[in-house]
Parts: sequence; C-alpha cells; structure tokens
Amino acid sequence: MFKGKKMMICLLSGLMIVTGCSSDSTTKSEQTQAESEEILFENTDVGLKIYESSNWIIEQEVYVQNLNVTFQNDTLKAIVSVIPSEKTMEQIKKELQLGDGLITVLEEKDDYFSFHTNQKESIRSDLYIEQDQGKTLIVTFMSPLEDFESYLEEIEEFKGNIKLPK
Repeated sequence: MFKGKKMMICLLSGLMIVTGCSSDSTTKSEQTQAESEEILFENTDVGLKIYESSNWIIEQEVYVQNLNVTFQNDTLKAIVSVIPSEKTMEQIKKELQLGDGLITVLEEKDDYFSFHTNQKESIRSDLYIEQDQGKTLIVTFMSPLEDFESYLEEIEEFKGNIKLPK
C-alpha cells in the first residue's frame, strides 16, 4: 500500500514537472448555470470550462504559468492540464515514461498514452492529449489497475464535459 501511494505521488509529481507548475492558483471554481449545465470548474485565463459530471469533486488547482486541476471520483483521479504547445506530443509522452521497469505501456497513439505501474498496488494512467492554437490540453485519468475498467463510463462523461475554445 505504501509503495502504491509513493508511485501515485511520483506520477502526479511527474505530470506537474512536465507542465511546469509550482504554486496555488488564484482563479475561482464556479458553481453557476451556463447553457443550462452546471459548471464544475472554469478558468477564464485559458478559456477552460468543465461541466458537472456525476460524483466528481475538485481536489486541487495549481496555476502559475500553466494550469493543472485535479478532480476525484472515488478512487479515480483526473488531472486536467493546459500548457503552451512548446513541446510535441512525443516529448510529453517520453518525459512521462519513468524508466525501465517502472511502467508497462498498454497503448500508444498520437493523442493517447496508456500505461500502468509495475508495483504491488499497480496504478493505471490514461493520458489524452489535444493540441490546438498554441495550447496543449492534457487530461490524465489514474486509478488502481483493478478498478479502472469500472470507471470507463465516468471517464467518457468527464472528457465530454471539457470545453477549451479552439
């Protein structure tokens, strides 16, 4: 259990390093009605809106040069990051590969990267990457490997509720 938590912290730290963030944000989360949908989170600086999805809560928001917001739904975490498109998708994926033997890559495409950690309590992470108009949106879902399949519906709903103007 302790190694699993250390690996989760390592993965979260790795994502924060990739996006270059380091302190708490002063932007606000809003719970207002827009377009007849409740907004779970909004950041006007980057133009990001995330509409309500069942059982998701905001865990933490960090915004200095780049935006990182962590959400939680039971044992499933989602990290939404908006960074400048200075790095290619290949560079981002390469930086997330933690080294020989630490992870097993499950699937890799131009805009998707899936892997799990090789620990006693293995964590599965799926990254969805979208680049457009100088911005890169990275949405990362993480959960214990044995729970991941049960969250596929929640993942798809959450992804569909993310709006970043193009």
